[in-house]
Amino acid sequence: MGLIWLAAVAVLAAMLLWWVFPILARIAGFFLIIDSLLAIIFTPAHAIPCKLSWLVLGLLIWLAGHWTSAFKHGIWDSRLALRIFALPGLRLTIPRATLVHIERDTYQ
Repeated sequence: MGLIWLAAVAVLAAMLLWWVFPILARIAGFFLIIDSLLAIIFTPAHAIPCKLSWLVLGLLIWLAGHWTSAFKHGIWDSRLALRIFALPGLRLTIPRATLVHIERDTYQ
């Protein structure tokens, strides 16, 4: 019973994480970005060495949430995330499912 129970808990945790991760990652990344920017604005002498790494981490978490959501649903939740992932370095990481949808606005 021990191994079966452990496997069931692991599968349940993975399913819960797959369901909740995109939303939580975008919210947590947003708050990390806002906190870092406010600290850099109000106390630049103390915050710049430390908060820049938190700013980058917040941006990466926010982008990971958007990437996971685009991978799951096949559509981007934010035009800003789409623009960021369209940059030359990140273009290769765009999920294949999002390339299938073509918007009508792009052809004129």
